[in-house]
Amino acid sequence: EAAELLLQQYAIDLVGRATVTDMLSPLTLDFGKQDKWFKDPDTFTAADFQPFKDSGINIIHPAIGMGGPNAYEEVLKFFAAWNGFIANNDAYFIRIDSASDLDRVKSSGKMGILLGLQNSDQFRRPDDVDFFRSLGQRVSQLTYNSRNLIGNGSTERRDDGISDFGVAIIERMNKVGMAVDVSHCGDRTTLDAFEISKKPVLITHSDCRVLAGGHPRDKTDEAIKKVGETG
Repeated sequence: EAAELLLQQYAIDLVGRATVTDMLSPLTLDFGKQDKWFKDPDTFTAADFQPFKDSGINIIHPAIGMGGPNAYEEVLKFFAAWNGFIANNDAYFIRIDSASDLDRVKSSGKMGILLGLQNSDQFRRPDDVDFFRSLGQRVSQLTYNSRNLIGNGSTERRDDGISDFGVAIIERMNKVGMAVDVSHCGDRTTLDAFEISKKPVLITHSDCRVLAGGHPRDKTDEAIKKVGETG
């Protein structure tokens, strides 16, 4: 019992010292409330912020899955809404744009917002990577569950890996400083990303396949080891 209490205290102390990042966290699951906050950011209050402050989490990554023929416009609206909300509530939130922001967010007492997306359909050409980075995007998942021009999602019937277009997108992401995420990618597309990217590749939210029932959305041991091998 004493050992268990010591471990609990160690875990609490570790969270207290660390910069804790939740790499898949919407602002709230009450989407009606979030719509209200985004339409009128002044409606977000200190009482609304208190649960975030109490959570022990310093940074959230509120990425959602967006895609399809209108992806460019819809993603533009998504990031515009987030930027307006953060700017209007700068007493509570800070957008994470750089490594220095990671260093200062904990002492600031604010919640960091790391803008990303669970797809990359918004990239019609490599220059779009630069554009969305200028809006604050710092992470992009290469695919959602289905196939796009970059590669294949985890539940597609076939996975032929990353296309030539996908190579160009990854190269541009590396160049401008946007992290590659492969959480919903198929196995071949996932491993191709580790091979092609010259910067570390993220698996932000996936289970270990051999421990979680074998679902294709989960990751193989090989993919999980690549995270460490590539930094």
